Amino acid sequence: FKYVLLSSSNAARWEQKRPNRRFAVEPDQDCVHCFDQLESHEATESRAHVAVEEHVLMKATKEFQLENVAVTDCWIPWAHNVQADRTLQGHGRGPRTIFHAFHWPFSEVKNRLQEIKSFGFDAVQISPAQKSKAGHEWWARYQPQDYTKVEGLGTLEDLTQLCTHAKDIEMMIIADVVFGHMLVVASGSEWERAQSKPRELQALKQRLSQAVGPTFDSDDFQWPWFKMEGRHWDNDNRYEGWGNGEWSKLRHCPKVVEVHKQHLQTLLDAGVRGIRFDAVKHMRPTHLAEYVGFLRQPGRAQHVYIYGEVLSVDESMHREYMDPLSMPTTDFGLTVFINAAVKAEGGAAAAAAGARAAAVAAAASEGLDVVRSGAVTAATGQQSAPVLSVDSVRFARNHDTVKNPGSFYGLDSGCARARVVWAWLLSVHDGTVLMYPDDLMHPSAADLLKRALRFRAQSGICAEASEVCLRSISQDGSSAPRPALVTVTLRNHEGGIEGVCLLNVTQDAELLVGSLPLRSSAPEEATALLAEGGSLVVLQADGKITDKQGVPQPLRVQPWDAVFLVESPL
Repeated sequence: FKYVLLSSSNAARWEQKRPNRRFAVEPDQDCVHCFDQLESHEATESRAHVAVEEHVLMKATKEFQLENVAVTDCWIPWAHNVQADRTLQGHGRGPRTIFHAFHWPFSEVKNRLQEIKSFGFDAVQISPAQKSKAGHEWWARYQPQDYTKVEGLGTLEDLTQLCTHAKDIEMMIIADVVFGHMLVVASGSEWERAQSKPRELQALKQRLSQAVGPTFDSDDFQWPWFKMEGRHWDNDNRYEGWGNGEWSKLRHCPKVVEVHKQHLQTLLDAGVRGIRFDAVKHMRPTHLAEYVGFLRQPGRAQHVYIYGEVLSVDESMHREYMDPLSMPTTDFGLTVFINAAVKAEGGAAAAAAGARAAAVAAAASEGLDVVRSGAVTAATGQQSAPVLSVDSVRFARNHDTVKNPGSFYGLDSGCARARVVWAWLLSVHDGTVLMYPDDLMHPSAADLLKRALRFRAQSGICAEASEVCLRSISQDGSSAPRPALVTVTLRNHEGGIEGVCLLNVTQDAELLVGSLPLRSSAPEEATALLAEGGSLVVLQADGKITDKQGVPQPLRVQPWDAVFLVESPL
């Protein structure tokens, strides 16, 4: 059985066998203790999301012709010229769109690889390959037990066959590695109690040695034991602490590093050409540098793509790894900003305030201060692009925001709401988008995401700049403007238009779009654009949308949907 604490609404708040969990129910809240006939946490969460999706999937109840209502435009600076980015100097260009085959067996990934490629992906990320804690739960994969074995999602032969097939169809396989900690062998309370009882502490260390032997023993772990919780997840104690007091924190030493390098070499020999380092904010940059240097050592026949997961909106924390190691990281700050900008209430103000202000607010929601970056706390407006770098790894939802109870920085939306964020991320010319698989397959999101992927493959590859504008509307002239339309205009190196995305971020209004906001660099000549259905429209130099004869031809954009236009000869 599994011991679960449920809230009064029957949502799982804590489960004894799940990692990284704290009892989160306040003393004055009611809890029910259930011991049998329990749904899994995943089933409970899925049922709740279905209810939410049914609630938010609404048809248009009104129509706005944007030329007939009061609008406010907010230009959102975006990165330019991908070739100039710091991380690409000497290390090659990374993938543009990654499919996250989260917790998929290697054989299933192989069988569906051609289908995945057909959607427009050029890479697939697999879950950790090493032998992990026993169990089929996704989180067990992130509790390594033996780095010398490939086991759990398939054998080494299965992985090799997957990589061989990927190479044949020009796809990259990216492996996830967990080097900061190993499997949980005792609860945080057990470790805490043992600190004052030498015999119990010795027994727990022996249990740990038995679990990770013969490769490692307890001497290869971080002592003295320190319980990493609360603010310690994000301050300078984050490097050596045991997560929740139970993550078996490895000690950085030559023996451990060598075992990890052997695991990396096993993955490379199988054909893996990309590495994601999990939870790197809990590794010192100088320690991570040893692995990065190993992957980039002279003489390697193939370039290895590398990125790190930094679960934080603190820009300076990301730069601890981005700058010295020349690698991209997970852009949580961008996700927070876009979610804030497209909200009906306060979205226009959030867009104007900028990404750094959104980061401060998100950190405050977690009880944290963004104190590590003076640029973040001192910013008073949108002064630069909201991205960490032009090659940052971007997402609307990922396995951390979906699978863990609660939310990270308020990122708790379901597939339906997240589709608007996905469409924005896929429409701009830069960055690496990491797609969570459930969203691509969900009925509420699949159609839009697949069309956005096609647009990215058709237009984004030749674009070197994105012009992004959030157009908000005020119905009566006195109320605060509400976000309505995001326009993304892609331009090539000559300033010509490669494509346009019109993204309706309202939940219940159909938009009639008769013109686009264009920057001063708008072309002098009209641009022909091909719509998804095959019809041709013309974008005039002044931003008006017409047919070939110059007659106005407004485009209809449904709620939480988009229209994609690709440059075409007249």
